[in-house]
Amino acid sequence: MRMDLVNLIRQVSHEREIEPERLVAALEEAITQAARKQYHERGVRTVIDLEKGEVSCLRVRRVVATPEDVKDATAEIDLANARALDPTIEVDGEIVLGALDTANLGRIAAQAARQMLFQRVREAERDNIYGEYIGKLGELVNGIVKRFEQGAIIVELGRTEGIIPRHQQVRHERYSQGDRIRAVIVDVTKEPNKPQVVLSRTAPQLLIKLLEMEVPEIFDGTVVIKGCVREPGERAKVAVASRDRDVDPVGACVGMKGSRVQAIMRELKGEKVDIIPYSPDLVTFAQSALAPAKINRVALREQQVRVPITDTEGNVALDENGNPLFHERVEPVLDVIVSDEQLSLAIGKRGQNVRLASRLLGSRIEIKSEEAVKDEVAAALAAMLRQVEGVSEELEVEAEPAAAAVDYDTHLPLEDIPGVGEKLRERLLEHGYSHAGALAAADPAKLMEIPGIGPHSAAKLVEAAKAALAAQAPAPSEE
Repeated sequence: MRMDLVNLIRQVSHEREIEPERLVAALEEAITQAARKQYHERGVRTVIDLEKGEVSCLRVRRVVATPEDVKDATAEIDLANARALDPTIEVDGEIVLGALDTANLGRIAAQAARQMLFQRVREAERDNIYGEYIGKLGELVNGIVKRFEQGAIIVELGRTEGIIPRHQQVRHERYSQGDRIRAVIVDVTKEPNKPQVVLSRTAPQLLIKLLEMEVPEIFDGTVVIKGCVREPGERAKVAVASRDRDVDPVGACVGMKGSRVQAIMRELKGEKVDIIPYSPDLVTFAQSALAPAKINRVALREQQVRVPITDTEGNVALDENGNPLFHERVEPVLDVIVSDEQLSLAIGKRGQNVRLASRLLGSRIEIKSEEAVKDEVAAALAAMLRQVEGVSEELEVEAEPAAAAVDYDTHLPLEDIPGVGEKLRERLLEHGYSHAGALAAADPAKLMEIPGIGPHSAAKLVEAAKAALAAQAPAPSEE
């Protein structure tokens, strides 16, 4: 018995990489549970002596003060009866009544013990795997595609399996069983019946680890990665800085004729990688981050935004009526001006370039062309001029004596104004201009908000309305 038991524990310990003490504890628990079922007693304790190779299954009782305190006779004994067996025993102590014969354990009890032992061994294996991989979060691992389950890729990692869930896969990448694959560890779990190690092909950390492998200057700390953002499978931006002024961080990452960055792009199945120089100055950093577009100028401003109040777990705080609570904070906004030819390049395909740059900087970016800026400036100047003219007219009206009341009807129909056709009349009515008097008093700038009416047309409409009103006024009487 001794050698068989010792050899079994040593063999399982070596094959499963589990500590012998943990196996002994699992075996003791399994035999105890089997004996309890076989003998219908709760007061059972199993002791395994590895040195002697012996298994002792003992009938034990917890000592209570009086017979009235005994709730379960198979697990408890009163103090008087206990002291008849051991005069030194005290309350809450444990007394051994004798040994049980483990050879008489039934088949069902033995099978239950075996199942429990296997369960404890699996738990020990999972604990070992968790302990091994929890310290490797963010690390790059190599594996072999083993199988596919509900869209997830199961990867063999040696003595355990990893899983790449669908949301951690790059959309256009395709793998077959037996293919080698690289990924980063993003989570380690203890859930039973599931792969414990969660891998990712989409995390920015994958690109960072590939750069560390490919660029010695990053590995030894001469070049530092300041930021990394990805749209997996399409484009990525990496900001780098050098601790040695003699080392060009961008050149070190790109390599001779682009050899280093091209090797990384091949591993990422063609994902384009932009290496840009980091700058603590946000304006300078923005100009680099928007490459390959050429930036004319960048202006930094602050903007107040309302953001929801959240707790440490990310839950939105609510008021007594169940409405979300907000607070205001100031965020930097970068106004980027580019030439008309560079506008589409700066924005990128489906806004990809500006989106990645914004994430890399952690700031909002608004891109405008030179023409758009000129139009905005012209509109602002025009508005200022209108305000000045309005003030001047008000001052003139106050200075002059009150004008004689107009004794003609200002509600002249729009169709009586020369140049106003049916379609234009409908558009004017839609915007609240129902008669010639309203049109004559209108601000040309407001009329320009109507589709199809420009500055020249607006001015002509106002003059035409005034002329039509003047034409239908009665002639002055002769005295």
